[in-house]
Amino acid sequence: MRTRLLPHLVPLAALASLALTACDRSIEGPTPTVAATQNPLDPARRPAQVCNAQGHPQDGWTIDLFGNDFAPLARNTHLLDRITEETKAFSQYVLPEEDIEVKVSSFFTKIKEPVLANLRVFFPEGIRATKLYPSPLPDLFKGEQLLVAGRYSGRGDGAIRIEGTVSGESKKFAYDVTFPEQASDHEFIPRLWATRRVGYLLDEIRLRGESKELKDEVTELARKYSIVTPYTAYLILEDESQRRVPTAMRSLGFGDDAGVRQELSANYQSFTRDKVGDKAVGGARSLYSLKSAQSASEAIAAGTQEASRGSVPALATPLQFPAAARNVPASGGGQLTARAPAARLRSDAYAEQSKYVNGRTFFQHDGQWVDSEIQAKPDAKRVRVQFGSAEYFDLLKNNPKAQPWLALGRSLQVVIGQTIYEIYE
Repeated sequence: MRTRLLPHLVPLAALASLALTACDRSIEGPTPTVAATQNPLDPARRPAQVCNAQGHPQDGWTIDLFGNDFAPLARNTHLLDRITEETKAFSQYVLPEEDIEVKVSSFFTKIKEPVLANLRVFFPEGIRATKLYPSPLPDLFKGEQLLVAGRYSGRGDGAIRIEGTVSGESKKFAYDVTFPEQASDHEFIPRLWATRRVGYLLDEIRLRGESKELKDEVTELARKYSIVTPYTAYLILEDESQRRVPTAMRSLGFGDDAGVRQELSANYQSFTRDKVGDKAVGGARSLYSLKSAQSASEAIAAGTQEASRGSVPALATPLQFPAAARNVPASGGGQLTARAPAARLRSDAYAEQSKYVNGRTFFQHDGQWVDSEIQAKPDAKRVRVQFGSAEYFDLLKNNPKAQPWLALGRSLQVVIGQTIYEIYE
């Protein structure tokens, strides 16, 4: 099978059936030539080859793929990513501004020293672990760190067993671990897990279509853990509009900003529909950032940047924007259209008006920080407390966990216990 890889979109598929063992420079210039006969991690897998890569950076490369496990890849991101997913493999997209040689070299450096394949993790008796990510667990190579995030129920001490194979030989490792019933000393872990979970759920929507259950879970996690990207922002906006949440209590300060609403809707529809082109690649790269998150905040920022890729065409001349939108960078480094430049800048600004503090997400409305949990407590008791008053300091003293929340500012609404406290000046 021959696939033409254009410089505009260059997918590199490292399918599980591939064994890439060499990468040489052509005497004619920077033309990658790669060849392989067998997977170094698992010789029992069906062999395949990638060879005879010829071309030029300006015109693209033609790569011949041989093997029974291949299907035409073309530039179809959905097809490429589904093949990658179903074969426990790895895929990359090389952008016009990126160097394909660096990508290929990096890939070969990664796979030349396998450590463990076909990984499986077993938990102690009495511990039930669910929703582990990454899923499925990838093969492990020298120099890599595999960070697995998930949820568990149960408590106690026991050994986690890790099993896998190297060249067909089984390997087993065991590590003693304590599973407490509750733990709050690593507040970053829930948000990291939620970021990965949202990435996998959005990928399910992208590749297989929407369902109410998928959208509802993405919306709830995104709102609770402040995972705001153009895709999740649209789902939050749609959900709160359907539930007729009062404007002052909404998670994002879009209000009646029709430009932003239209932009988010168009971006999301493109995300679920497009299989080729800049937007399709942006969607794939955005979700990869979330699914492979090592740091939630960094992954969300990268996912937001990638989601904006290809959303607007280049603009020949600079435009002036309203004062409220100035000095807000456009996501992804893209240019802005003359039709709706301010809307794009405003949507970026709105997305930045959220903070994740001590396990809670707060959204800003007209200078006031609002706890995201308030939406779930419409009938809760409300108490107004003046900032700096005796009652305010009593609230601080009696609720140590709330201190980071109250430190957000002098105007906020926060849920403490079963009461909503409104801090005012």
